[in-house]
Amino acid sequence: MKIDEIEIGAFYSNGDFGKRWMVRQVLAIDSSLCEVSGDEERSVQFKILVGENRRKSFVVSDEEFANWARYEVVRNENSWERAS
Repeated sequence: MKIDEIEIGAFYSNGDFGKRWMVRQVLAIDSSLCEVSGDEERSVQFKILVGENRRKSFVVSDEEFANWARYEVVRNENSWERAS
């Protein structure tokens, strides 16, 4: 997934199967300047809704999140499906 496709409030899946399948909801995207390089660094705060560590929140770089996410998903009553 591309970094610029990540949106606050959206849900994403890693596309794995079985117990490795996960869904994360993006809670916030923050930007800050690196004190050493002066480059902008972006982080993604998310909550795991399905999978290991369910209901816990984490923060990773936007690049790490984009590499993890395979596609956006939406809730369809009691299941998740790929967003169109």
